Amino acid sequence: MLNVGRIDKTSGCGGFLNPPTHPEHTMSVRSKFGDEFVMSLSSAVAEGWLDGATRRAAREILAGWERPPIDRADVVEWVAQVLGYFRNCYRRGGSGETAWYVSNLSVEPEADPMENIEDHAGVHCIRKYYPEFTPTREDFDRAHWG
Repeated sequence: MLNVGRIDKTSGCGGFLNPPTHPEHTMSVRSKFGDEFVMSLSSAVAEGWLDGATRRAAREILAGWERPPIDRADVVEWVAQVLGYFRNCYRRGGSGETAWYVSNLSVEPEADPMENIEDHAGVHCIRKYYPEFTPTREDFDRAHWG
């Protein structure tokens, strides 16, 4: 039996590393009958046990999101925050998306991020939304969290 969900437009669930204006900051999926489950829009799209109408609604919301320009002030700040959150975190070995799971990352304070751009977890996260992102030394120098 499929679980029936509803889009909750009053609270986000997950997505704290998503760019400004991303719908997961303000929307989530909840059980239509009570509060038996809560999940992010992305999770709702992927979950086969959730009803098709809710999955389609979540997919449409995500597909309709228009990303702000990468040079907009709040996005520049977001880039600094993501690079700071993943400071010194690199993919080392493995393949596919699981290589980027936090439990599989290597923390290397001595590594130069400019020499390891393709393996930097922050760059990988930013490129999910801005594939054209090419970090500079200044981007890494501005990196901070909190």
